[in-house]
Amino acid sequence: MGVTTIDRKPADAGFESWKVSFDHDVSDVINLDDPGAAPGVDEALEREGVVPLFVPKVESAWGNELELSVFVMPQADIASAEPYPLGPVKAPHVSEAEVDQNVAQLVAGHGTLQPALGVSTPRMGDTVVIDIQGKAASGKIADLTKTNFRYLVGSAALPGKVTTLLLGMRIRDTKRTNLSQGWRIHGELGDDGRSRACELRVAVRDILRVKAPKLSDEWVAENMPNAHDVRGLKQIVRKTLVAEAKSKQHDELLERAASQLSGRVTSMPPADAVEAMAQASFEGLLEQVHGGGYTITEYLNSQHTSEEKLRQMLKAQASSELTRLMALDALVRDNRLEPGEEDFAQAARTAGKAGIENPREALSGSLGRVYATQLARRARANEWLLERQGLGR
Repeated sequence: MGVTTIDRKPADAGFESWKVSFDHDVSDVINLDDPGAAPGVDEALEREGVVPLFVPKVESAWGNELELSVFVMPQADIASAEPYPLGPVKAPHVSEAEVDQNVAQLVAGHGTLQPALGVSTPRMGDTVVIDIQGKAASGKIADLTKTNFRYLVGSAALPGKVTTLLLGMRIRDTKRTNLSQGWRIHGELGDDGRSRACELRVAVRDILRVKAPKLSDEWVAENMPNAHDVRGLKQIVRKTLVAEAKSKQHDELLERAASQLSGRVTSMPPADAVEAMAQASFEGLLEQVHGGGYTITEYLNSQHTSEEKLRQMLKAQASSELTRLMALDALVRDNRLEPGEEDFAQAARTAGKAGIENPREALSGSLGRVYATQLARRARANEWLLERQGLGR
């Protein structure tokens, strides 16, 4: 794509509104419903030399023009890049009890569901067989049992209010709960996940629990041939747990190094950037709360706090996080650090995208090339701090 002109104007709350013109039609390649980076956004950012604080949002697309909402990442200087000593770091330890517990969970995955005779109250992690009906605001009653009657208690398929209700119920008990306006129902519960006010009626028919097979060398050889026997299975599990513990330890060291560096920032983060980050955190929390079947008022009451106190806490967190980002960016700039593949992998883990095979491509495809590269540069800066102390990978 070829960018011809960019018209930047200030918008509300520190954002900028960009009107970007291209040398050809772009409206047919932009999907406004896709949260990923749209084609052309990276070209506009690179032309202006701008790194954004958030992934830029495409507000509209028509003909050969895009309208973007961009928040420019604030810059800061650091007094010094000399690392503080992090002190002695203990080697990660994995106990035999942890190994045995994980082996048992692995074997239980091959088990079968059987009625839990004599058990009358479900617990988290149980599979329940339930009859479930929902009455919409219009008064129409829909039998939701037909779509799926087995649910894992505590899973995403059951919103929070239903899970709370089930944990207090006995088999064949029937209870009712009035759900507040705007409760978000998952697809398995009908209405394709759209919000609606409804009354829910649930009856527990049965509780199922996993019956795991008996662990023996013969069973392992048949079902997990790579492990050969029980001893081999434990060795594989131990090796995996140690690798996870080392990765977790490394992430903690990176966080400590970045936190120490943030103490050297010579200027406070801009108020509008802190406000924007806090608002983004609040909106993310709202989505989680509504997705769990609760209103924000119910959530605030459960946390014994108010919206004002919650927003103050989010602003404090945003100020601290933004200071760290500004410190890492300054370190990148001062030392001309460029990321490698391992840094993109670390950035992917930090962004909650662990397990992807090609982190550079995955991050660039979902967040945009400019934004993904900046995440990786911060990971490189963190790693650089640890290397200076002999603690790098």
